[in-house]
Amino acid sequence: MASRPAAPGGPPTPSPAKKGRPAVSKTKSKLDETSDSGRGKTPSSMPPKPTREKVATMAKKGAANVPIDLSALKGLEVGDEGKIYGNDGKALGYVVEGDPNDLIGQVVGDNGEILDEDGDPIGRVEVLSEERGKGTSQDEQHGNIPIDFGSLQGLKVSEGGEIKSSAGEVVAKVVEGDLGDLVGYALNEQGEVIDDDGDAVGRVEIVPQAGKFTSAAQDDGNIEESGTEKKVKHNAEKLTESAADVPTSDSGPEAKTPALPNLSKLAGLTVNKKGEVADDSGNVLGKLEEGKLEEIVGKEVNERGLVLDDDGNIVGKVTAVEVAAHAEDEGSNLPPLPTLEGLTCNKQGKIVNADGKPVGELVEGNARAIWKYGAQLDSQGQFWDNKGRVIGKAKTIEQEEEEEEDTPFAEFEGLVVGKDGWVEDENGNKVGQIVQGDSKKLVGRAVDPDGDILDKRGNVVGHAERYEEPEPEPEKEDLSTLKGLVPNKQGNVMGPDGIPIGRVIEGNSKELAGKKIDENGRIWNDSGRPIGQCELIPEDERETKTEGPFAGLEGLVVVNDGLVEDENGNIVGKVAEGDAKKLRGRAVDEDGDIVDKYGNVKGHVEPYEPPEEEVQEEDLSPLAGKTINKAGNIVDESGVAIGRLVSGDPKKLSGRKVDDKGQIWGDKGQVIGKVELVPEAERHKPEGPFSGFTSLTVGKDSVVLDSSCQIVGRVVEGDTKKLMGRPVDEDGDIIDKAGSVIGKAERWEQEQRKRDINPMSGRKVNKEGEVRDADGNLIGKLTEGNLHNLVGKSIDDNGYVVDNDGNKIGECTLLENIPEISPEQLEAEKQDKQERELAKKMCAIVQQTLDKVGAVCKMIKEHTERADRTPKDELDEEELVRNVKPLIEEGGSHLQECNGALRALDPDGQIAAKAKSKSAKREASPEEHQLADLLKELTSTVATTIDNARKRIADMPHAKKKLNPLWALLSEPLFQIITAVGLLLTGVLGLVGRLLNGLGLGGLVNGLLGGLGINKLLGELGLGSVTDALNLGGDKGK
Repeated sequence: MASRPAAPGGPPTPSPAKKGRPAVSKTKSKLDETSDSGRGKTPSSMPPKPTREKVATMAKKGAANVPIDLSALKGLEVGDEGKIYGNDGKALGYVVEGDPNDLIGQVVGDNGEILDEDGDPIGRVEVLSEERGKGTSQDEQHGNIPIDFGSLQGLKVSEGGEIKSSAGEVVAKVVEGDLGDLVGYALNEQGEVIDDDGDAVGRVEIVPQAGKFTSAAQDDGNIEESGTEKKVKHNAEKLTESAADVPTSDSGPEAKTPALPNLSKLAGLTVNKKGEVADDSGNVLGKLEEGKLEEIVGKEVNERGLVLDDDGNIVGKVTAVEVAAHAEDEGSNLPPLPTLEGLTCNKQGKIVNADGKPVGELVEGNARAIWKYGAQLDSQGQFWDNKGRVIGKAKTIEQEEEEEEDTPFAEFEGLVVGKDGWVEDENGNKVGQIVQGDSKKLVGRAVDPDGDILDKRGNVVGHAERYEEPEPEPEKEDLSTLKGLVPNKQGNVMGPDGIPIGRVIEGNSKELAGKKIDENGRIWNDSGRPIGQCELIPEDERETKTEGPFAGLEGLVVVNDGLVEDENGNIVGKVAEGDAKKLRGRAVDEDGDIVDKYGNVKGHVEPYEPPEEEVQEEDLSPLAGKTINKAGNIVDESGVAIGRLVSGDPKKLSGRKVDDKGQIWGDKGQVIGKVELVPEAERHKPEGPFSGFTSLTVGKDSVVLDSSCQIVGRVVEGDTKKLMGRPVDEDGDIIDKAGSVIGKAERWEQEQRKRDINPMSGRKVNKEGEVRDADGNLIGKLTEGNLHNLVGKSIDDNGYVVDNDGNKIGECTLLENIPEISPEQLEAEKQDKQERELAKKMCAIVQQTLDKVGAVCKMIKEHTERADRTPKDELDEEELVRNVKPLIEEGGSHLQECNGALRALDPDGQIAAKAKSKSAKREASPEEHQLADLLKELTSTVATTIDNARKRIADMPHAKKKLNPLWALLSEPLFQIITAVGLLLTGVLGLVGRLLNGLGLGGLVNGLLGGLGINKLLGELGLGSVTDALNLGGDKGK
């Protein structure tokens, strides 16, 4: 049962138990809540109000009153009677909230809290005071009588939060809870105010009666003191009085009267950002003990150590800080405490300076936790966390005076130089090594404490230094016993006896669960990277007892007939020792022991499961002699499945017979399968001839059609005319609307005529329009369609060329079906091939020219545009002429080269003669299309450049005069190129004309040619057909 602090003058009082959970006060005083929030804690996780013991202890310590350090209890487990024991077996703390019996084995966390698996607080502990550890309380020492709340049970809270006796005398007062909400509620025997639901909503304390306690109503000022102030002041005064009454002789030779903290020296000083109260010299005289730091910073402290807001309300409390003496006596070499400021603590609790020399040591707090946190000491030798709490205290240690000179061999006697340059002591131990001098010549000479080796005259002839044998490396722990084992989700590695023998020390236990450990204790992932490390649990830390047979089962109890049931009513065990009748209703632990309330074992239980009821064997004689089909079924004569396979492979057991017990026997006399009867309700009649078909109807010619109009049967009974369009069921019956059978059909399929498949089926058309077989033999040719669009297309079974959707886009014919080609056709094919080759060569020539001339035209355009943008008064026309003229000449040169190359393709004029006699209306080849596109680009580039340049220099007289005559250097060779192409390939010019007209450049090019008079000249020479072929929109009559 949980305990809570008692009211002043009494011991800790047990809290009322409320069916499975400890009763914790739900309300707190305003100052308590302020103090809680100032420390960064929620009210539920704050420690209870100080007891009289703690108040007296705090008063006795005076200025050394600092928060209790709970870090020493962190990581320890709760033991018997709710006590927390250290490694030496001494009790260090005790449970103050929660049921001690339920918390046994739980680990103490931060701030003394005990958390469950979900991180929720289930209990709290405090450090065990010295008096409590000895088994005595201050209440007993002072003779105080414990408070009896039982006499208050049933009394109700009246107005003002007072509880009055039947005589009207005030006997208690509310100290926790909202006074307005508690009026009318009654008290329980623990001094708590209980609401209608039985929940604790407040708490009271006994009001001290006259003659028993010193009055707590004394007030040193005009400010009303809070309940906490009164209790602290009252207890401090009473403790001082009782201490003053003790004779000096009884106190011992050095006993001193306890002194109250001198808080008057803090009056008028303010609280800084660290929660400290410092004087003008920066000396810390006090620190904040209660209150919210952010609300108190900058506020003054009064002579009683209280911090008040502008309305006079108490918002915090300050306690005096004990200033340690910097030196104990004249001969002491103890450094002052401020010299430790800024230093940190190591794992051993030592405070080391920059030179690595210990200058202090930890006296309060967890050394490892403070080292890991990285906290630094302040000028008062205190470690603080980021929440403003003191987590440790340190003191300086006496410093030894360093010797002026280093004497490495001071502690040795009889040192001499031995073999190999070693220095040996009188026992022959190697303690040094020669570093200067000839070691062979120095053998046998003495070595002084400074390491010097002297000759007979006192001259230094060598020097030695200390040598210490290196410590042997610690033996590596043998982790081979963990090899092949796996950790569980809790990070434990279980041994063969079910007891943890290892544990995960690196990595996430949940992610490492189930992964194997190697001989070095490492765990690797699939990529070959180490993801975890395990260690052996020391023998003295291992569990020696395995889990009992009933581990994991809750609520085990003995019931009738000596059986044991769990909390769900399942039978899991049976009484093996003891009187089952007398043990009925008793609990069973995980080891199977039945223990009485005194701990005596009254009986023992062993695991037990009730036998299953025998099931009557099914009569499988109807299956005897039947055979298994491939589906694993046993079918009777009518085709109905009366049995089915329940074990064995249907494919392997197909065709084997079944005996009268439903067993299937192998060739070697062993049972290889078993069957069972199919219940009557699950048996199905045999499938009809049309099973699997849907929407069957009677069609023309007495045939039965399925949903896709395929013939699947025929009518064998009934009037076919009357049965037309009627449905047919899976049994082949034709039924009318009334359900009467008026006809019968049977399965029947028409004979399928063999389809002829073209040998070219699946082949593709190549670039030559040919179709070849797998061996590359020519088997057919494209006879219909545009070869340019049909290259690579597939041929279907009928010899048609089809697209991806199966549409006919051409036709191929087998070679044997193609008529012989006439000489004229052969000649025409040869001519076409020559023209395609010619067009390819022309494309290469024109493409090269286009690249060169395009760059020249671009530069002409840039120069003319720049001149056009330049203001007339800044324009230098002569410079424009100097820039453009060479470009025009260069472009004309490239065009002349192109013209010469084209004409070189037909030096004797034979190709031109053949082209002239050939019709220009034929279909152009892909090569001719490409050539036409290049000519279009070249023509449009040159013509556009000339036209734009003329327009831009129209207002430039000098440039116009110099440059306009030069444009013919570009236009004349251009038309010569067009003429050369037209003479060799007449069909190309029509394509060029259409492309130029499509760009809107037809009129421009035609005007350019007309301006040069070239079209008239060609007409006179009989070459007018060339300009006509271009069809650029010019007037033929001109």
